[in-house]
Amino acid sequence: MRTLAGSLLSLEFDRSSVTRVRHLVMVSAQEAGLKGVILEDFVLAVHEAVTNAVRYGSPPRGIAMWREAGVLVAEITDKGPGIPDEALECEETATRFGFGGRGLWLMNRLADLVVRTGAEGTTIRLCVALP
Repeated sequence: MRTLAGSLLSLEFDRSSVTRVRHLVMVSAQEAGLKGVILEDFVLAVHEAVTNAVRYGSPPRGIAMWREAGVLVAEITDKGPGIPDEALECEETATRFGFGGRGLWLMNRLADLVVRTGAEGTTIRLCVALP
């Protein structure tokens, strides 16, 4: 696992490395200056995106983290079939979604969320202001 110049974290992952990725995200976010509840919320949001990429996406799956103008950014990518519109449009959580949906709902509440998705894959970008 290597880190690209200027980035805090950049690597490919699979099901077997989800726990390690969560740990690396935590360490990278701490090094960027996050702490306390903001750190915990951001790590959880990123973990949800990583888990969704493993569960619904296809390889290659990747994560990159970097600082940008007072913001910490995590971008998670996969080459899966994309996220169905009904999962993206869901405003409220429920006890059960046909496709899932709680992960996206949670990500959107814990960080600033941008989703690009389609037949060629999905990119989830999560951002949080740095202290």
